[in-house]
Amino acid sequence: MYDLIPPNMKAQFNLINKPNQSIKLLVNVIDQTPSKKDLVDYKYNKIVIFKYSLIIKNSQFLLNIYSKSISKNHFKKTILGSFIYDKSIKYLISNVVINTKLKKDLDPIVYGFLQKDFIYSIYKKNSILTKYKTTFKLSQNYHSLLKSINFLKELVTEPSNIIYPNSFSRRTQSQINKKTVKISTLDKKKLMKIGMNCLLAVSQGSKRDPLVMEFIKNKSKKNVDILFVGKGVCFDSGGISIKPSGGMEDMKWDMAGAAVTVSIIKYLSEIKTNFSFAGIVGLVENMPSGSAYKPGDIIKSYKGINVEVLNTDAEGRLVLADIITYGCEKYKPKVVIDFATLTGAIMVALGQHYAGLFSNDDKLADALYQSGQDTNEKVWRMPLHDDFDKELNSPFVDLKNIGVGRYGGSVTAAQFLQRFVPKDTKWAHLDIAGTTWKNAGDIMNNKGSTGFGLTLIADFINKYFKN
Repeated sequence: MYDLIPPNMKAQFNLINKPNQSIKLLVNVIDQTPSKKDLVDYKYNKIVIFKYSLIIKNSQFLLNIYSKSISKNHFKKTILGSFIYDKSIKYLISNVVINTKLKKDLDPIVYGFLQKDFIYSIYKKNSILTKYKTTFKLSQNYHSLLKSINFLKELVTEPSNIIYPNSFSRRTQSQINKKTVKISTLDKKKLMKIGMNCLLAVSQGSKRDPLVMEFIKNKSKKNVDILFVGKGVCFDSGGISIKPSGGMEDMKWDMAGAAVTVSIIKYLSEIKTNFSFAGIVGLVENMPSGSAYKPGDIIKSYKGINVEVLNTDAEGRLVLADIITYGCEKYKPKVVIDFATLTGAIMVALGQHYAGLFSNDDKLADALYQSGQDTNEKVWRMPLHDDFDKELNSPFVDLKNIGVGRYGGSVTAAQFLQRFVPKDTKWAHLDIAGTTWKNAGDIMNNKGSTGFGLTLIADFINKYFKN
């Protein structure tokens, strides 16, 4: 019966490690309001996304999904694929066939299935990255988005003895389409020459040299439309202000902001864009040693602001301060968006389900919020205010790297960054410390790295630039 379905309306998945018994699942996605009464509601956040029925017929599972809202937004389209994947795993399905009327409806479903199926577990014996295989060809944008999010998850998951500044750079350069994007790097010698002293201070306790990577769309004008900036602390021990040992292994993914940034550049390098863009990431390790920077040190930033280090574990803002200043000076962007696993305080405020959003522009913030809702990579706007900013002042130096006391740490961190953003530049800071990694996975992702940020920005640019 499957052969009667035109190829562009059908997607088939087969288990890679085939079981002894073959169990089939036939899925029909029907874009209409159902007349049947005995259907199950699939709800998310108390909202019905679709209705479905699941029965066994002719020795196979038959899943009918009624989704009148299939074309509304990215999340509501791709969650169908994630749902089908979860059912396939639950019932040990070896062969899945999904039918729709239109290929444009099938693309996001297949994407959602494949996104949920991926898990980067190459160090586990006999493990595979995906449980299912398919010959279905995604459209270019979905294909590029899937490959980019898998690359992002790969970078974030790799341990710090594998991914460090130089290896991060090498692996990234192999992934970017150099026909559309120019890549350049600043090594330690160049960083010292131009005076990125805050970034250099963070790295000076490690035997591994720092590195800054720059990206720009070919043939871009001097004033780019948007600059993406990423914190790339490939391992964060806390330095002299060392972290507790419990959970320190998680600090291999303190470079997730840089991973998001380069994955965005990878995605943009592979699709057609009607705007100019650039990217910059600062790659370091924050380690304790005889050469490490210390509490009480005063460092002259690239911008010329003298910063007093009161806590060496507040290092991400020092890295970002220099590269935001440098990136804005060089590329003169109209919009800057930075990504960083910056503070534990944002997790206290928002848990693991929302990233903290700080912005000096309401339109930009509103667009990012809406894209967060439409992709389920949710962001929540946090305050910026002079009352917080004053906590960074000191009678002895231009700027302290932490605020006063325990409270409002994510806000004072954002206020610190704002000191390095040019006055008339639209800016948004995304603190993704809580959303980057989930041991149990989430509704759209398997265990581990969530790839948070990429899908959000892919949706954002389509709306903000009407791509």
